[in-house]
Amino acid sequence: MIAILQWGTLIVCSAVLILRVPDAVQGRNRMVFGILLIATVCSLLSVPAPYEAVDRVLGGWNATHLILRFLVFTAVLLVGLRVARGLGDARGHRLIAGTVGRSALALSAAAVAVIFFQMDTRGSSAGLLDLADDGGRNAALAPFYAAAGRAYPAFVSLVLLPALLAAAAGTLPRLVRAGAAATCLGALATVLSVPASFTPEDWAPGAHLVNYLAVLGYVLGLCLFWVSGRAARESGNTRATFRKDSG
Repeated sequence: MIAILQWGTLIVCSAVLILRVPDAVQGRNRMVFGILLIATVCSLLSVPAPYEAVDRVLGGWNATHLILRFLVFTAVLLVGLRVARGLGDARGHRLIAGTVGRSALALSAAAVAVIFFQMDTRGSSAGLLDLADDGGRNAALAPFYAAAGRAYPAFVSLVLLPALLAAAAGTLPRLVRAGAAATCLGALATVLSVPASFTPEDWAPGAHLVNYLAVLGYVLGLCLFWVSGRAARESGNTRATFRKDSG
């Protein structure tokens, strides 16, 4: 099941990224293209074979996983700013871009780094599932490391949820509402991923499902917002669509 989720997410991210290439080449909304590129790289590094190949080059101590966490933070920051601006959510944009958001990002990044360097991370392992030392301190710290990596994405998701729910239930065009609903699903899954970090090992498939739903929800939401913008331009009606979307 985990392999299906990994490859399925990579395929979806890659397909949406490829669809955006022509618009990115023409200079239309390159931020969204950058978000999708980072999401695709993150999805690729969640698959064991490419992860282990990259990590061996970096010394085989799972530095790749730490880099992956910071790439996720970057993608989430950009998504938060883009979605808040697109939905006209001034409060959400202010919280993400302002002192509160910067503090949340800094604290999450620091927590991830501190916990990571307290663990014995020898032995390349995607998701840190098969470390050379899988007991003792590692077993105690692993859930907190996972939760720290999901805390900032959860913060951004909570900030975006009110505007996403309002857009999904409002009177905007159907594709915009569908994009808001998909992104809302991703945001809810992201929030749930924090407590899922502490679930028993028997619940691992469900926890992985929550994590990948978070990625897919956000990626599909961005795709639907883009499609809504294309449809609005082609019909000559750009009113009440995803704001400031040039592609």
